[in-house]
Amino acid sequence: MLDAIDRVIADLGFNILDAVEVPERPETRAPVPKRIADGPAYPVISKTIPGGQVWKHQAQALRDLSSGGNVVVSTGTASGKSLIFQTYALHLLLTDPGSKVLVFYPLRALTNDQLISWQRLAETAGLRRESVGRIYGGVPMAEGEQTLERSRIVLMTPDVCQARLMRTVSNPTVKKFIESLSLLILDEAHVYESVLGSNTAFLLRRLMAAKRILSPRGTSRQFQVVAATATIEAPAQHLENLTGVQFNVVDESVNGAPRSRRRILHIEGPDSGSGGEAAIAGIASGICAMAERHRFIAFVDSRQGTERTFWENLDNENVKPYRSGYEEKQREDIERALNNGTLQGVVSTSALELGIDIADMEIGINLGVPQSRKSFRQRLGRVGRTTPGVFLVVGPDNAFTRFGESLASYYESSVEPSYLYLGNRFVQFAHARCLRGEMEALGRNSAEAPAGVQWPPGFADILKVAREGYPKEFDHIAQIGGDAPHINYPLRQLGETNVEIREGNQGSGIYLGDMAYIQAIREAYPGATYLHLGSAYVVNRWNSGFNKLEIRVTRLKQPSNSTSLIRPTRPILRKSVTIDLSSQGIISGRFKKGDKGLLAEAQVQVNESVEGYIIGNTPNRYRELQAKNPNMRRKQRDFRTTGVMVKIEEDWFSDPSVRKEVAEGLRDLLARERSVAPQDIDSAHTNIALATDAGLRKPITDVVVIYDRVYGGLRLTENLFDEFSHYIERLSLGAELSRGEGIVSGETSDNLRRWVQDLSDAEDFVYLQPAIEPPADGNWLLVFKPGSLVGVFRRGELVEREIKEPRYIDDPVNPGNLVLYYSYQDPANRGGISSTPADSTQPVGHDWEWVWWNPDNGEYRDLEESE
Repeated sequence: MLDAIDRVIADLGFNILDAVEVPERPETRAPVPKRIADGPAYPVISKTIPGGQVWKHQAQALRDLSSGGNVVVSTGTASGKSLIFQTYALHLLLTDPGSKVLVFYPLRALTNDQLISWQRLAETAGLRRESVGRIYGGVPMAEGEQTLERSRIVLMTPDVCQARLMRTVSNPTVKKFIESLSLLILDEAHVYESVLGSNTAFLLRRLMAAKRILSPRGTSRQFQVVAATATIEAPAQHLENLTGVQFNVVDESVNGAPRSRRRILHIEGPDSGSGGEAAIAGIASGICAMAERHRFIAFVDSRQGTERTFWENLDNENVKPYRSGYEEKQREDIERALNNGTLQGVVSTSALELGIDIADMEIGINLGVPQSRKSFRQRLGRVGRTTPGVFLVVGPDNAFTRFGESLASYYESSVEPSYLYLGNRFVQFAHARCLRGEMEALGRNSAEAPAGVQWPPGFADILKVAREGYPKEFDHIAQIGGDAPHINYPLRQLGETNVEIREGNQGSGIYLGDMAYIQAIREAYPGATYLHLGSAYVVNRWNSGFNKLEIRVTRLKQPSNSTSLIRPTRPILRKSVTIDLSSQGIISGRFKKGDKGLLAEAQVQVNESVEGYIIGNTPNRYRELQAKNPNMRRKQRDFRTTGVMVKIEEDWFSDPSVRKEVAEGLRDLLARERSVAPQDIDSAHTNIALATDAGLRKPITDVVVIYDRVYGGLRLTENLFDEFSHYIERLSLGAELSRGEGIVSGETSDNLRRWVQDLSDAEDFVYLQPAIEPPADGNWLLVFKPGSLVGVFRRGELVEREIKEPRYIDDPVNPGNLVLYYSYQDPANRGGISSTPADSTQPVGHDWEWVWWNPDNGEYRDLEESE
């Protein structure tokens, strides 16, 4: 098979740039631990264990679990981790008939895949098939209760536990289930990092608090935890951070599982865009055309890119696209076809990189270098599980060298650390609101953090804030939570509205799926061509309602003689970033200065908007389209977060293309080095303003900012400040290894290396304000555009008003100082004009935008746009 793949690649005209051979490994076995062997489950378990022996790491894990400890199993893919926790779960259930087991899978696709495996195990042990149940979002509440009541093993995602279990914690059935819970299983534990991991960490502690309250004294007041992961650094520490309890570790050093031979190939080709998608589709089509049937999985890290790869280039009924956002039945149909062999291949986002165990999956294809080594190892683990396999990475010749490494070093290096942001005040506030409701439902004091649980520092204070009244900075998060925080605070994003996609303009329409708002303004903006399961739709309008947002689409009919999209579109995007370099804006005094620049971690405010779309080379801006179709309106998100600012006061940095190169290079390198999801951070090199002490927003041009795209900021970018010199060295190494074609050019990397040597810790903030020089072409300020509908505070109440114009006037309170005011149409003033200070206005809704304004001559200038 491996030779046949080489021929397919050669026939398609692709070059193999590099290869890594992963040799096979023999197995190492050990006896089943005595407590398990003497237990009631062993007669069942022994049917699948040759000679009473399991792999070495399985034996150690079962030994630690049977001694009552919490265990994390951190071994490679296809190493039998499921057998460990399934065996121990069965041992517990047959030993204690009153006990129950809760299994967390991070994705719904995994609960679908694993349900049958658990049910077969239960039946083999003489338990009823119904003793294993699954609860997901589409299960009616009554049916979910029945599952909790009759099932001994319950499968769900953490999202379902948040929205269903903890929301109804006072329900007698739920209370009984939590009281009986003796084991929690966390599969694919490495996924619980960043936003999802931080939210899950609080969810688990809330579940533990409920268990402790509901369990009678004299009984076990806590459940055991077993976690399984193939790719994680410092597993014991990460799991302790995640759960608040300590763990024994079973890692790769004792892995006794055999391993088939694998080849990893770097194939020359584009790593993004239509060229890369066509390359992936070409290789997939070549595999489908082979004389012998070989099964494959192709990964494209874009929901719409996955759809385009299938739609434009793959015309084969044995191949399907797969991504998040599909309706439940659509996902299940594809998963079933994959498992039973009906489908030969699938083109997927990361949604299928976890836990899908298909024994005869031989070939993996990846567009570009995976965003992290964790992701790479998971994807590599999907192929060659029982037979030799090959994994192809399609990318240009500098795909690895631009990051300062080779294919071999990328494969051999350890995975990135896993990060949790347990001190983030917005995450804490959301979970404090949930915990308050749970404690009140259980008849406990909701003002105090329950005892017996290791709560993160600062949470007890936030819990009191959530109960007694909170500062204005929590207004947005509180508004999203509303009266149903368990439902309105998704675990996978914070502060983001979820959007439903529905076909048809009348009635309820046909539900196609959903996505986060942050994705919607890039994929499903008004007028966009939206791809879904191999069909094309046009986005007609966005409908807003109470705590609900939906997007209406209409299916596009494909001409019978055409295989290309009818009207591919690209969004016209615009973003602006305001940096707060005041003593309150700088985070914990974290800034460095030099003779020609500044490095700081600070609070920033970001506005992202879609201003229209491009068809071919023709821009279609909403400000022109809206006159004919009022549904064609700009969409935007405005949020406060944290970021790292790099200010370089040298001539070479005045070139916008150089700043773009540096900003995007640091962003991409940070994402790869620290295993940060690319969609969670971003960068800016234009449309940047400085918030001055007077409340003004002045343009600053010799700056780039790398920031969190998460509401409130989880400080995902803090390591860039901590190890800035390291990142500059990595950029330089990449430029050297790729002969000047790295993430940044050789010249830029040399300039950065020289500049960073001058930085040192700053002792005060005196340096900061004088360093902000006015633009050469005038005194510009960032202001609300006339006609914008914004929020204005009147007697402490936020009301919507239309801005007439900005005014730069003498401060009525402190004469002699110029301050920014806005005049606005005021119905409360008999339809006349009123004025308000700039710091008493704030963005609301979509009908507002920023512009540059020159108070000296009244001129306005639009912000820069990009595709």
